[in-house]
Parts: sequence; C-alpha cells; structure tokens
Amino acid sequence: MIASPGQARASARRNRSSMARSAAVTGEASALRSIRREEDRKYRSASFWTIDPIDGTRAFSRGLPSWGILLGRVEHGQPVLGACDFPALDTFLGVAPGLPAYERRGRTRTALRRAPKPPVLSKAVLFHGGSQWWLGTKYAAGFARLVRGCFLERAYGDCYGYLWVFRGRADAVLDYGVKIWDLVPLAALARATGRVMTNFAGRPGFSGPESILAHPALARRISRVLKGVRPLKNGGLT
Repeated sequence: MIASPGQARASARRNRSSMARSAAVTGEASALRSIRREEDRKYRSASFWTIDPIDGTRAFSRGLPSWGILLGRVEHGQPVLGACDFPALDTFLGVAPGLPAYERRGRTRTALRRAPKPPVLSKAVLFHGGSQWWLGTKYAAGFARLVRGCFLERAYGDCYGYLWVFRGRADAVLDYGVKIWDLVPLAALARATGRVMTNFAGRPGFSGPESILAHPALARRISRVLKGVRPLKNGGLT
C-alpha cells in the first residue's frame, strides 16, 4: 500500500534533517533552462544542492511503489551526498561526507557493499527506464543489442532500479531522458560503493540526459555497445 503524502513528508524529514544546509538549490520545477546551459563547464567546479520531491510522478499517481524522494549535494564538481527515500517501501539509501553509504529498511540499517567484480555482458542483469525513451535516438540500435544479449533486462524506472544495483542484485542501470536532480544522489552513492556514473560516451557525469551506473569495467563495456563499437563474440556480448 502506498504511503500517504503526510507519511512521505515525515519519512523524508527524518532522513534529511541532519543533511540540509543553505546553498544554491536546483529543483525540478524551477531550473530547466539554467541546467541546460553550459552544463559540463558549470558543474566541473560548482557546489549546489539538488532536490526531486517526487522522482516517479506517474508511478506515484497510479499508486505504484517505485517513486522516491531525492536529495543530492555537489561540492566543487563532485557528488558527495545522496539521500534516496522510498516511503512506500519504508527504505532509505544515504551517503554523506564522513558517513559511509548505507541502507535503512524499517529500523534495520546496513552498510552498502562495494560493487563486486562485474560479469560479462551476456551474464549481466541490466535495468533501464523503459524502451520508449530509446526510440528515435542514435542509441536505439545499441540498446537493442544490449537487451538481446544480456542475461536479463527489465524496465524498472525512476530511482527504483538503482536500489537493486546498490543491493547487488542487478549489475547496471541505463537511463535516457533524465535530469541532474534525478542523478546527483545516485552518483554520490555510486562513488561511495566503487561504481561510476557516466554518459553514453563513457565520460563521468551526472547532468543527464543519459547515464550509465555500474562497475567501471561494465560501464565501459555498455558504452561501447551503445556506440556500436563492441563486437559480438560467440553469440553473446563479452
């Protein structure tokens, strides 16, 4: 059963109260134009907060549990704080300077494990935000090769798919059409757990509109397939 708005706000306040301080804020409702201008140059040295009060608005509106509340902090171009609250699941992921990455489920808190050695692509579990985002893009053919050649692919959209990567049950999440407020907290968690967030060209970044989150070696393999330069070997992606 999905949490009420009041329960969601209370859960978010409990988990974010020790993290929030005054600073520049980038929010979904107010910053689209400024975000799209000179993104790479701007974010290399900037310090700011990002907030997404409901990541997964459509899921939320239909009573699905995959939505979350996201708070992120970038310091001098590096994502250093991530707070991902899943009120409907009573689950929270967090990391901050001096605070190792962790998951809280109910009253139980556990450290997030570092990324294991990645499998070859033909043995990988890949999540993505849905095939509609890829149609008509220059990456459509590479995306089709990935989903045909991997061990398992699922469209777990919004921040929900990332939860399973950080739990070690999935190997990578690919997204297209995402914004910086969707990505900063996840990039901070990736950085703290031995993973990376890159664009499809393989360059580290968290400004969108495209992203790969995975172990560095697996992210490179995925990038090559998306760009059409990774060969198929023995009928599978290696």
